Formats: sequence, C-alpha cells, structure tokens
Amino acid sequence: METFSQQVKDDIIRQELSERRHCLQAELAAIIYMAGSLHLTGREKVSLSVATESAGIARRIVKLFKATYQLEGQIQAEQVGKLGKLRRYRIIIPAQPSLNGLLSELGMFSRDNLLENDIKPQLVKERCCQTSFLRGAFLAAGSVTDPNKKTYHLEMVSSNEDFVNGLVYLLNILGIKAKVVQRKDKYVIYLKDSETIVKFLSLINANIGVIKLEEVKVIKGLRGEVNRLVNCETANLEKSLTAAWEQVEIIQNLSRSPVWHGLPEKLRITAELRLEHPEASLKELGELHHPPLSKSAVNHRLRMIRRLAKGE
Repeated sequence: METFSQQVKDDIIRQELSERRHCLQAELAAIIYMAGSLHLTGREKVSLSVATESAGIARRIVKLFKATYQLEGQIQAEQVGKLGKLRRYRIIIPAQPSLNGLLSELGMFSRDNLLENDIKPQLVKERCCQTSFLRGAFLAAGSVTDPNKKTYHLEMVSSNEDFVNGLVYLLNILGIKAKVVQRKDKYVIYLKDSETIVKFLSLINANIGVIKLEEVKVIKGLRGEVNRLVNCETANLEKSLTAAWEQVEIIQNLSRSPVWHGLPEKLRITAELRLEHPEASLKELGELHHPPLSKSAVNHRLRMIRRLAKGE
C-alpha cells in the first residue's frame, strides 16, 4: 500500500513537464543536488548518477535530462534492503561534453572545474523557477507524513550543509519558515505547521496532498469540537446529578424533622417529586408539576427548601 508521501509524489510526476526550459533546469538541478553523485572517469572527465526509490521519479529524471540537455540516461535497478525486497533506481549519465556543460550551467562546476555547493542564483531568479527547484528537492529527498497521524511533518534531507542553508533561504523568500536539524551526517529541513505544509505543497503543485491535508484538518477540527461539546455536556451532567443528589439528601433529612410538617404545599410537592425522580433535570422536574413550572421556578423552590433545612 502506498504511503502518503508516495501518493503526493505520484501526483506530481503524473503532471506534464513545464514548457519553460529554465523551470526544468531548476527542477533538475535540485534533484542532482539532493540525490546525485559525480564519478571521476578519467582526466577531467566525470559521469553522473542520480538515485531514487521510485520508478516514476526515475522516468521523470530521464525526461528532464532529455528535455533540457538532450542527454540520454540509462536506468539501472538495484535490489536493496533486507533480503533485497526494496528497489533503488539509478540513472547513469556517462562522461561527455554535454554533461560538463550541464554541470557548469547549473552551477555545480566552477570555471576551475571545482564542485560548487551553493545554489546558483540565476537558477532561482524567477518565482516559477523557485517553485520548480523546491519540487525537484522534494521529489529527490522529501517526505510528508500522513495527516491522519497526530502530528504534521514534512522534511527534506541532504548531506550538504551549504546547500541546505540555501534551500532554507529560498523557502523564506517564498514565505515558508523552515527549521533545520542535524541527524548524524545529514541535515534535515522540516516543517511542522499544517498551514505551512499546505502552502509548500501548493507551491510545488502537489494538489492531491493539499486536498487530503485540508480534508483531514476539517475532520480533526470537527472531531475536536464534538469532543469539546461532549466533555462540556458530560461535565454539566455530572454537576447537575451531584446537585440533584445533594437536594435529595437535604429533603430526606428535612422529612425527618418537625419542619417537614409545616412545609408549604407547593414546596412539599416539589420536594416529593425530587425524591421520586432524583436524576431528573430541573427542566424535567418542572414538567412533572401540574401545571408545569419553569426551570427557574423549580430552582427557586429548591433553594427555599435548602434554607428551611438549614433553619434560615
């Protein structure tokens, strides 16, 4: 059964690629930063591999290489995990001049052919490219918990601290406040607030995730309101029952005293009805009178009985 993260990512990868090359570059760059590895294959020659656990994401990455730089990627499937039950897909781009051009244009190689860790500003100059970059980062190394769980949580993981700081800055530009925590040799960018997560998923066009989150928020809100009302009603009921049994005890004590015989008839009727119906509410007790009494009238009579019992 698919996890909520997988459902969200499947929704994204089913969407057509953008027709804007600069947006495709931004998405591809984020994927390479988050899940790519460079391999030296000779003098100043490198190959590139990108790993993912999703066949759908692997196909999207191949499309991105083809659409942006006419590079053909080969997908290799690997058995991983205990007993090889899990699969990892690796997209291989062999050493070639076009690959060097890609790495340079995406800001991953400096003019001196050194690896760069910072996000190239030109890649995320426009808002559409910024959201595309976030989409790529989430597809490559992001996850979001099922909103039906107690807490909301979305995170993206990278081993590159400089890149993570750049990604947090980009999120801030888009109005999303993210936090970072280190787990061993990894840096985790995370969001905990449901509204912030909805905003992030909206930016990257994860529409199914947004709809599901909003639905669950409404259901949780209704459930919380129902629980509050039930708790309030229960508390009121317990309070009413406690008061009723106190009244019964007072009336029983009063019935054994001389005061009882001189009790006005209207008070005696109310007292006897309370003894006969110890769990009735004031409203129900009033309806048992002939003619019926209001809640306030019944309450007034019971207060008079209490005062007489105390000798006031």
